[in-house]
Amino acid sequence: MFVTKPLIFKLVKPRIKNMQNVLRKYKLIDQCTLELDTTKTDFVNRLQSHVDTSDLGYFSDAFDVFSSSKNEYKGQVDYQGFKLKRRRRFFDSKMNMAIATGRFRQASDTLMIEMEISGFNTGLKLFYIMISIFYVLFLLGFLVSVGTDDAPLFLAPFILLHAAFMFGIPFFIMRRSVKRLKYDLEREFHFIATKTALAPIRF
Repeated sequence: MFVTKPLIFKLVKPRIKNMQNVLRKYKLIDQCTLELDTTKTDFVNRLQSHVDTSDLGYFSDAFDVFSSSKNEYKGQVDYQGFKLKRRRRFFDSKMNMAIATGRFRQASDTLMIEMEISGFNTGLKLFYIMISIFYVLFLLGFLVSVGTDDAPLFLAPFILLHAAFMFGIPFFIMRRSVKRLKYDLEREFHFIATKTALAPIRF
């Protein structure tokens, strides 16, 4: 009996939605809607000049520190929406992990920007999978050793403390990254909209 693709999608979709709800609960995903007094065309044209084109792939941050660009953001921007993140710089300790995706919608003279910021990117997913496998294997080996009286029991508290740091530190870095990118983009978008409104009319 074969499982059809729509059936697999129906089984996976609720789990993905539940996972996203958990990430939102712990502020690893945040959403907001901005209302700006500008047109979509003018705003997108100015935003594109502030963003360097990048695919935001897994290794896209590798050479950020060597870039001579003055733009603070990289990603893709078009008239439907955007996907971008802050560029890394030398001696930057802010750990810019979050990625923002958004959609533009024009309502009369107001531009609506529906934005979602996520700190749980592909690299961190792989990191959590790898360390989870490591601790599961270690726990199984530890339990087997306990059965043979060869396990150094004093190591257990240190391993638990180590696991707490390995899971906890990236968690707080992600939360801080999401909060900071949301604040920075809200400020940047309002600044771009203000520049658009003040731009001289050319005949």
